[in-house]
Formats: sequence, structure tokens, C-alpha cells
Amino acid sequence: MPKQTAPVLNSNEGWKRLFEAALFERDRSVLPARLLEAKHAIMDRIEDSIDSASYAERRLLLGALNTISELQRLEDGNEPARPEPTQALGQAA
Repeated sequence: MPKQTAPVLNSNEGWKRLFEAALFERDRSVLPARLLEAKHAIMDRIEDSIDSASYAERRLLLGALNTISELQRLEDGNEPARPEPTQALGQAA
């Protein structure tokens, strides 16, 4: 009997499903793998559509990639860099 495999998704459908799966993943032990899988799928779609993607699709892909990167940063426990205050509030010049 032949081995059954999941249907192959086109790269446009695939990255969206993987992105949504990562966004809604509740199991913290699975989340890093979901984020990485979604990131790879998004990057693959960017590469596949470099000459054909509309401006709207490019913005959507970059927004999704930024979201994944931020979620990975939060999952790793890294705090965002905060600029040092240069002047105390309320001081007169």
C-alpha cells in the first residue's frame, strides 16, 4: 500500500496556513518549531515571487515575516533595545 502524504500546497496557500498555525499555537513546546516553519515558508514565497508579487503581497509577506521575527524574539525572552534617556523630563534648558 502506498504511503499517504499531505496534499502539496502552492507556496501562497502554504505560508499563510503555516503563519496562522504559528500565530494560534498554544503549546509553548511546539511554538518555536511552528515559528521557524512559518518563517521558512514566508521566505520561500518571497523568493518564488520576487518578480511577480504585487506591492500589496510584498507588504503582506514582509509584515508576516516581521511578526514571526518578533514572536521568536519574545519566545527567546529577549527584550527590545531601549534608547537611553538623554535628558530628564521637566528640566529647563
